[in-house]
Amino acid sequence: MPHEPTPARRSAPPRPSAPPTDTAAMISATPPGTVTLGRLLARAGEAVRVGLPEPMWVLAAVAAAKPARGGHTLELVEAEASGASGQLRAYLPDSAVEALRRVTGHAIIAGHLAGLTAVLQLRCNFDARWGLSARVTALAPGLETSLVARAVEAARARLRAEGLLDRQRQLPLPRDVTRVTVVHPHDAAGWADVAGELRRWAAAGVLTFRSMPVPFEGADAAAGLASAVGRATSSFDGVLPDLLLVVRGGGARAGLAPLDDEGLARAIATAPVPIITGIGHASDSTLADDVSLRTDTPSKALAFVRELIVQPARRARIDYAAILAAASGGVDRAAPRLAATERLVTAEALRHAGVASERLHRNWGAVREAAQQARGQLARLDDALDHIVADVAGVLPLHLGRTTSELAALMEAIRARARRDGDRADDGARHLDVVADRAVSLLDTAATTLLTLGGAAKAAAVAKVARASSELEALTQTVRERSQRHVTSTDDGSRAVATIEAAVAETCRAQLVEILRLLEAIETAVDRRLAAAEAALDRALATLDGADPANILRRGFVLVMDGQGHLITSVAAATAAVDLVLSLADGMIAVRLTT
Repeated sequence: MPHEPTPARRSAPPRPSAPPTDTAAMISATPPGTVTLGRLLARAGEAVRVGLPEPMWVLAAVAAAKPARGGHTLELVEAEASGASGQLRAYLPDSAVEALRRVTGHAIIAGHLAGLTAVLQLRCNFDARWGLSARVTALAPGLETSLVARAVEAARARLRAEGLLDRQRQLPLPRDVTRVTVVHPHDAAGWADVAGELRRWAAAGVLTFRSMPVPFEGADAAAGLASAVGRATSSFDGVLPDLLLVVRGGGARAGLAPLDDEGLARAIATAPVPIITGIGHASDSTLADDVSLRTDTPSKALAFVRELIVQPARRARIDYAAILAAASGGVDRAAPRLAATERLVTAEALRHAGVASERLHRNWGAVREAAQQARGQLARLDDALDHIVADVAGVLPLHLGRTTSELAALMEAIRARARRDGDRADDGARHLDVVADRAVSLLDTAATTLLTLGGAAKAAAVAKVARASSELEALTQTVRERSQRHVTSTDDGSRAVATIEAAVAETCRAQLVEILRLLEAIETAVDRRLAAAEAALDRALATLDGADPANILRRGFVLVMDGQGHLITSVAAATAAVDLVLSLADGMIAVRLTT
């Protein structure tokens, strides 16, 4: 038994100093029956022991609860309802509080008794020095409810002050639920229904789940639950789970004590993934419910998960419609601009092509005109050369004929003179020699003149031909240079036209490629979102198919209706109907209630 400390010491009043008297005289003067103070206190202690031999249940208000060695000191005063006044100091050992903790399963704190009106079992004793005091031997049933409420409220206040009470509700919900971990009791009825539904979803390819059974009741349940929550929110095949379900499903209210544990509440509040609780007590809210996403029952927790699974399919349908509308609107809005751009580019290309064609025609006309002029000059030079040759050919016979005639006339004159002057033969012979020499000289002169005239004519003809050839060559070079310039200008125009046409073609091609790329990207995005939406829809349909009433009936449930086909949901309605129809998985049975 722990040591029971004495009540807090009150300072004893100082003994008054009496004037010196004769002690024997004073004793002889006392009235009969006078006792000493020690005797009086001893008799008072004896009276308490005899008069209050057993512990008694006492209704009192706890004004204060202060820690003491091995327990707490309670300042008890009269309850307001009694209308009396009184005060007593009582000692509450830790063993009594620990017994209450074992009964309730909650972490009860003796200090929470302050301010409560309670029924306590007290064993009174009287000390000669410290007066009347008491020891608490038991706490009346029902007091633990108030203590538990105070302990939970204190824990809730600490969590709120640290910002943990609403932390779970601030986490974003997963957009797509594919991995779920469930913490549940061993072989609980609520878990059987949850497991069946999760298995159907897993078979349909909607999600994968992991089961973590753990005790929900007992002395170590709170610590086990906190540890299970920590393990459950760790990696799930290498990644975190999307959701954690904590489900229980029915049971006594007293069995909820571990769920009010502050350590468990902190583990839930600081978890990195959303935690959904389905304890199965709609009217009872635990500390674990306060820090999590609370649902009343395991079936409602599953409904919460089902809604999260179906939401992506709805979003995909909405996004698909929005993508189609945006794509259609974008193409419709771009079509007029593309058509206007095409018309503008085509008109500009035709204008440049027309300008280049006109310039080409002008250059080609100039080339043709220069060629014609060159041909005319060549023809004139050819005619002049023909005239020169003809002149030379006509002059040479005339000169030759005249020279021959003169020579013949001279020879004839010489012969005539020789015949008249026969007498002077020698002189005639000499003269004949002179004449012959002169004739030969004349012949040489004629030949030289003829040759000179022929050479001059020939040189003149050659010079004229050379001049004509030079002029023709210069004209040809001029024509060639002008033609080359015109051809170069024509080539520049052609290249400009080709460049414009190439730029127009490249612009059209780039715009067409961009449009095709955008359409392909839109089609790819639409196909991807549509595929995801169809997959999510298939999973949702599989989920909904799992909730089909016919499937529920195959699990052993019965659908009760009255004779008019109205659903019966209560005993009162069944009693009022009398004639009932029971719908089973393989048919219906008509029954009649008898009292």
